Amino acid sequence: MNTNSSQDVRQTIPAAVSQDEVAKTNLQRTRSVTIKNHRSIPLDTSPSGRSLGTVSATSSASLCSEQRNSDDDEGVGDPSVRREEDDEQHARPVTGVGRTPTSQRPYSAFPQRTKWLIVILGGLAGIFSPISSNIFVPAIPTLARDFNRSEQDITLGVTIYLIFQAITPSFFGSLSDTIGRRPVYIGTLTLYIGANIGLALMPTSAYWMLLFFRALQSTGGSAVISIGAGSIADIAEPHERGKFFAVFQLGALIGPAFGPLLGGVLADTLGWRSIFWFLTISTGVVMVPLILFFPETLRSLVGDGSIPPPMSNMSPMMLYKHSKMKRDVKKRGEEWEHTDRPPRKPYQPLSAFLILLTPEVSLIFVYASLLYMQFYMILTLYSTALRDSYHLNDLKIGLAYLPNGFGTLIAAQLNGRQLDWMYRREVKRADGDYRKAGEDFRLELTRIRCLTPFVIVFLSASTAQGWTLQVKAPLAATLVLGFFTGLGTGTMSTATLYAQDLMPGKGGAASASFNLVRCLLGAVGTAIVQILYKALGAGWTLVLLTGICLIGTPIPVLVIRYARPWREKRRELEEAKLGIKDGGELGQQRRNALVMTSGRIERPVSRIRKEPTGLARAEK
Repeated sequence: MNTNSSQDVRQTIPAAVSQDEVAKTNLQRTRSVTIKNHRSIPLDTSPSGRSLGTVSATSSASLCSEQRNSDDDEGVGDPSVRREEDDEQHARPVTGVGRTPTSQRPYSAFPQRTKWLIVILGGLAGIFSPISSNIFVPAIPTLARDFNRSEQDITLGVTIYLIFQAITPSFFGSLSDTIGRRPVYIGTLTLYIGANIGLALMPTSAYWMLLFFRALQSTGGSAVISIGAGSIADIAEPHERGKFFAVFQLGALIGPAFGPLLGGVLADTLGWRSIFWFLTISTGVVMVPLILFFPETLRSLVGDGSIPPPMSNMSPMMLYKHSKMKRDVKKRGEEWEHTDRPPRKPYQPLSAFLILLTPEVSLIFVYASLLYMQFYMILTLYSTALRDSYHLNDLKIGLAYLPNGFGTLIAAQLNGRQLDWMYRREVKRADGDYRKAGEDFRLELTRIRCLTPFVIVFLSASTAQGWTLQVKAPLAATLVLGFFTGLGTGTMSTATLYAQDLMPGKGGAASASFNLVRCLLGAVGTAIVQILYKALGAGWTLVLLTGICLIGTPIPVLVIRYARPWREKRRELEEAKLGIKDGGELGQQRRNALVMTSGRIERPVSRIRKEPTGLARAEK
């Protein structure tokens, strides 16, 4: 055992291998060393004893501190703060193929194939939240007849779903930021399966059971979107998140795209109960690979993926390897070395609500949610309007939703590529991203201008579609406009990514916060859409909704113009609260201590730069 405490430890880790592979390496501990504070930490080697890469550290406390501060973007919570990721106090140079000793360590140790596995499984799980909200919309007339209630009463089941879809992810998203993505994924989907079984078996004489199980169904299924968004933030840097979100959103958009079709086919052929049996079976099918293969990604638990997760967060395959390696170590008569990991982040159930106190984030959420509200109101009244105008049955109504669905799928891919292209273009102009270039990087302009083409297409097409329904124009015209209405929905990921850029380490909470706003507005919209349709008709209803969105059009302009002054004002208030003055030795010491202990603060402070001594100094 090496006991020279005056030298830095060289801890070997894989530079870019999957979590299972890293766990296999980390769990085969055969040596340990003593570090500066005389604590013993494991020295990892590959099974063959060959070094796979080196990382320097000064103490296990430093390792824990750095791992804790590597949440999400490994940067500050604001573009006005410059993060020196290779600060001398947390230097982790990596050596290996294609890297020099001074190269920065990759953001994620997960290989590309594992990243895509995480995105695809998350996207498949993300199908069930949106598909459940409208899969029985084509069967609303049938349900109204069987339950002996009005169509407005049955539509209340959609409203209840959206209300719980708005509220519950705020708690589950924050929970996944604390205990990990895997356990929350599995627990919520299990609850979702139970709710679907209840819906499939409920008697038609118990209308209250429809509302109760819809609330339970929403509670179980709605968290998967925020958890999946948080997982992407765990493994992907901002410049590549657009492409991952584009694929991830395919699952979220398949619901609105094909949910009504599936609901129409099932209700017309096997009856409306088969809708919920279908959801039960399909969820079980998706849960099998998710339980077996989905790795834990939460950065406060596994860092960049090179730290084995706690046993409660391990997949069955990893648990088997863990147990086998532990037995092998015991047989060799060696002592099992436990991983020294950072403490869990405290559970902050209100973090999703507190994010809304940031004005630039809440304003963008409100504007994107107005568009979402109009989109869901169209989906809800579409089945009734098609039946009234064209006398279609449940199956044909479901088919009529297909053009809209194809439009939303294409919009997700176009917007994902647009977001990444705009981001890379701005990085080139500013000579660095917002974490390095600070306010020279125009984050608001880069992200928010991606809304423009989709907003124009959406408002134009949806208004025109309303009038084709009202005047009973040829069905082909209504379907074509439905495609362009779906094509204009590429606005949701823009708002989510902007919030995650500003709130590193809170990917799940940021997504849940947006979900809260948009689903509450969506619930209000679906609750009144049938009333508006009967009073005004489809045409004037869509004119009214488009007018509301147009009134909100100045909101993105205000955010682009004033986000930076708002951050500067918050910075000044934060510094005043912490007793940090512009001058004076004491104020400078407090500023340096704040930077060195946390690496960032959630609300903006001054720009941080690296001094020759290796200490970080903040200056206004």
